Amino acid sequence: MLELIFSDYRPYLQDVVAWTLCCAALLWGGSPERIVAATWLIAFEIGTVSHKYIFGEARQLETIDWYFASIDLLAAAILIATALYANRNYTLWIAAMQLLAFVAHVSRGLMDAISPLTYAIMVIAPGWLILLFLAAGLIRHIRRKRQYGDYRDWRVRMPASGDGDVSERLFPDWLQSNRKTWRDELK
Repeated sequence: MLELIFSDYRPYLQDVVAWTLCCAALLWGGSPERIVAATWLIAFEIGTVSHKYIFGEARQLETIDWYFASIDLLAAAILIATALYANRNYTLWIAAMQLLAFVAHVSRGLMDAISPLTYAIMVIAPGWLILLFLAAGLIRHIRRKRQYGDYRDWRVRMPASGDGDVSERLFPDWLQSNRKTWRDELK
């Protein structure tokens, strides 16, 4: 069984798991789950296909792969912003794993002694953990929603001076859940 995971089929297995999980998150998840799933699909699934189409090769492991480094940086920024505002704990772990993947590019640039295998592991391994945390978070969200009903997707809004709330400027209306839930009464 482990030979399948460490074989040449690993990227295909990860793609199947990622597409299945992200589609489930887009269907049954709340706003944070949808953002994480959309970020994964756009940055890593579609981004990898476009990289192969543009450059015609796989990841470059001898030096920094600037294409994937920039995608990892953009995904880290989106996932960190989501983790800071989401009313979920697992998004912090997802943001941390994505930050580890980006730091791998930085360490590759600073150290010439890092082997290509180590660089590949440092960049690819956090992806499996991101999918694991997304799956756990999606399961917890579905169970919580069945048990308690609707609840906030985002943390308590901060009052802002001027013409609107901070969360209204950061997130569109379809990402905000303004319904009162049992957790609002616990303040």
